[in-house]
Amino acid sequence: MKRLGLLLLLLGASIAHAAAQSPGNAPTERPTLRVLLIGNSLIYTNNLPGLLRSLARAQDAGPLFETETYVMPGAELARHWKSGAAAKALGQGHWDIVILQERGGLLACAASPAQKEQDSCRNSLRAHRRFAEIAQQQGARVLLLGTWGPDSTWQDNLDRALRQVARETDATPVMAGTRLRAYEAKSGGKPTSLFTDDSLHPSLPASLIMAAALYREIAGKPARAANLRLDFPLLPPGARMGDNLPLEHNDALNALARPVTLGAAELPPLLEAAEPSP
Repeated sequence: MKRLGLLLLLLGASIAHAAAQSPGNAPTERPTLRVLLIGNSLIYTNNLPGLLRSLARAQDAGPLFETETYVMPGAELARHWKSGAAAKALGQGHWDIVILQERGGLLACAASPAQKEQDSCRNSLRAHRRFAEIAQQQGARVLLLGTWGPDSTWQDNLDRALRQVARETDATPVMAGTRLRAYEAKSGGKPTSLFTDDSLHPSLPASLIMAAALYREIAGKPARAANLRLDFPLLPPGARMGDNLPLEHNDALNALARPVTLGAAELPPLLEAAEPSP
């Protein structure tokens, strides 16, 4: 009887071990989404694509991101379209998400019937449509990353125009500029200012808020606070970019990386600021 009991015990342990190793009990593999970003220094300052990847990687579940980023200093989307590199990458790669970012407050022109007829505005709207059409033909979701203007009136026009362009292109607006302005007002500006210069380039907290806003829109849930491994260069506004070279493949810039860890305790107010207004 003792021998039979031992055999049954060993058999039970063997079955339990096999069940634990079975595919049904294996850890769930996290999906990886391919994300294409097109914009300018408001994206590459502090390396927004890197922050987005790092934020996703720090989560317990949800998608991971693989990014490819076409950025030029001061570039409008029309310039990217004319350059051709971003459109070529969009047409040749399989993308899950395409993020378009227009130069500064330019898109506010679409809120004014008179300004909408100006060449720069018409070129911008045309570029939005063209990029969105190619992305959607491939089944990619298009996000329009909202930027910010120098004052509240400009910001209101910019937000209204962003929503309008999003409707016209079947895209989703991400109102990052509004969230940054709300956070700045709540904090009273300095010493927690979100902008580093008169050109309104984002500080690292501002870029983290943008990354969290994008993560929430893509993943469908807010990011939780966790230690972030920043293993990419936190680029300054004046970093040298190649017109036809994705940021992720720029060896000269990526050699500047000095990996650091950003503690989870720094993130809660920034993650809260990334949430949409009620």
